[in-house]
Amino acid sequence: MRGPRRDAMAEAAGGPARPQRGRAKRHHYIPEMTQRRFAGPDLHLWSFDKRHPERGVERKPIARLFREWHLYTFVGTDGSRDTSSETLLSASEGRTEPILKRLVAEARGGRLHRPSTADRGILVDFLIAQLRRAPDFFDSVTPPQQVAADVATLFRQWEERYGPASDEERADLISGRLASRTRANLFARNVAQPLARSTAVMLERGLSVGVVGSGDRSFLLGSNPFARFLGLTSRRNGLADPGAEAWLPIASDVAVLSFGSRAQEHLRHLPDEAVRKINSVIAAQSTVVASASRDLVASFARRHLKSRLVPPRH
Repeated sequence: MRGPRRDAMAEAAGGPARPQRGRAKRHHYIPEMTQRRFAGPDLHLWSFDKRHPERGVERKPIARLFREWHLYTFVGTDGSRDTSSETLLSASEGRTEPILKRLVAEARGGRLHRPSTADRGILVDFLIAQLRRAPDFFDSVTPPQQVAADVATLFRQWEERYGPASDEERADLISGRLASRTRANLFARNVAQPLARSTAVMLERGLSVGVVGSGDRSFLLGSNPFARFLGLTSRRNGLADPGAEAWLPIASDVAVLSFGSRAQEHLRHLPDEAVRKINSVIAAQSTVVASASRDLVASFARRHLKSRLVPPRH
């Protein structure tokens, strides 16, 4: 868009890009540091992508899993690329990795690691970022259709203020390119920004740890990585409800649990049924799932393919 209309669109999408350019790059939305704790010594995982069921269960290096081109790159109206969100997320991963290593090691030794106040803040920031940076989660809370409708409304308002759009501008709107760019920039700009309210709530919630009780069971890694369960009393799953559970597997046999209060923090030895329940939620909401166990991925792939064959109820 030209002139003031172009500036208005940039503002709606999060503001003009800062003068920082980045080269073409695929961004991991599940950090490689996390994937390593699920993979074998060769750093490969078995995976299944619901978008390409014809490929079946594939074995891939973690460098090629859970990533998308320029996922966290804000593209300005002048074509400049702002990669600061990726830089912030990488810095968060670097601060969190030593904490996660201690947490996993203690859990495997049968002990609960209690992070310091500073480390707790770092861990909470990481947990919130892991939820927000997942494209599957973003799709669930910011549907493309809604963004397209909002952009069309704003477009009409801009025309009333600035005059008729050019053919090129209208083509962008009709084709969906304008809504697509706006939505991508909203995601890229906001994904690494702190959420003051969510962080404050999470800091008051308990951080327990679950460890797989059976040697032949493991957690599934998913593109929408949290398994969230309703509070037994409220039947809600928001962070404001202390009874709601939010599980994030951080290794093939260890998961962090946000639940209750700090006084309720403990180490849970999870039975097979609890592991299956967590895995089922992650598989149902994720586009891509992965594990070092081919059988585990294949079982959920079969379940997905079978569900596509069942006709919907009327």
